[in-house]
Amino acid sequence: MNRPKNLVYCILFLAFFLYSCTEQFVPELKDDISILVVDGKITNAEGPYQVRLFRTVNLNQPDSLNPEQEAIISIYDDKGNSDSFIETLPGVYKNLNTDFRGVIGNSYWIEIQTSDGKKYESKPEIIPPEIIIEKIYAEDSKIIQDNGSYLNGAGFYLNAKSPSNQSSYLRWSYQESWEWHSPFSAPKTDNPSQICYPYRTSNNIFLFDGSLLNNKDFKRLFTKFIGQNEVKLNYNYFIDISLYSVSLENFRFWNNIQKSIQNNGQIYDIIPSNSEGNICACEDDEVAIGYFEASSINTLGQVFTLSDFEQEFETFPKECEEFIIKTRGELPDTLRYHIIRSYPEENVMAFVVRPNYCYDCNVKYSPSKPSFWP
Repeated sequence: MNRPKNLVYCILFLAFFLYSCTEQFVPELKDDISILVVDGKITNAEGPYQVRLFRTVNLNQPDSLNPEQEAIISIYDDKGNSDSFIETLPGVYKNLNTDFRGVIGNSYWIEIQTSDGKKYESKPEIIPPEIIIEKIYAEDSKIIQDNGSYLNGAGFYLNAKSPSNQSSYLRWSYQESWEWHSPFSAPKTDNPSQICYPYRTSNNIFLFDGSLLNNKDFKRLFTKFIGQNEVKLNYNYFIDISLYSVSLENFRFWNNIQKSIQNNGQIYDIIPSNSEGNICACEDDEVAIGYFEASSINTLGQVFTLSDFEQEFETFPKECEEFIIKTRGELPDTLRYHIIRSYPEENVMAFVVRPNYCYDCNVKYSPSKPSFWP
């Protein structure tokens, strides 16, 4: 594949999988490119399994990825088993048979037929042996900020091991939640609450190549940093890590994407030749990008509190500090802001405000613990 076309595919893939790139790069390309983007996986964990299909429409417009609907998707293994997927949301498909489950050592692939009759398939991939998370732990730590100064905080790590000593390539992600207390009290919803549980998932790519290790024992794999200017550790903080044992091809695929992101917008420096992934089009004039992954998974969660650290952390959320909105007579949006006081200033009115969730966290967060909490 030639260099310009490879560059196009890399840009399109990054737009689909990683909306949080630092600076948007808009090349001078034809705006009628339409490429199928595939994202899915099967693991040894209980299903259902999910495949997302989107199609690029216009490179010159943001958010130009449209869901690919009414596709026919089937999954197969090398033992003669198969299952079908059904569309549950636009472009999102889940397999029908809840008893269909990935098995370590078996090979899996999917076949896709879009509504216009075009066919695609993934290259078969074997689910490698599981890598077990042995421990999640945190330490007092610090990082260097962009301005060269140090920020103290807490670093979160994991230790893992391959019981079979055969798995070498790791990818992991996390979801986190913490107990948030609104520092002020005033009802803003029908069911006001001062204690809520924010929830976030990681959008970073965490990888480790253990192929050179004779003993597949993986230590001190960095996962998360919480600065001492954050309030996540004031009460209970919960992190849940999913560790995937992946193939060499899968590792290379995500490593190429990671390099492109770390290149900070200088996409011409590194052209990831394998970023199209393992999706093949059955027609010569069609192209698809993305990856259908077959991996084993192991998950572990851990609760942390301030008592786990020696240093002190911020107790008052910075986003709840009061600030001023100036208008020409109209009130600030009371659905968003709590007005503390106001005063005239030349030809405008100045309103001292705070976000409403600083008084009733139910405005922004859920008062219920996420399902993955212990």
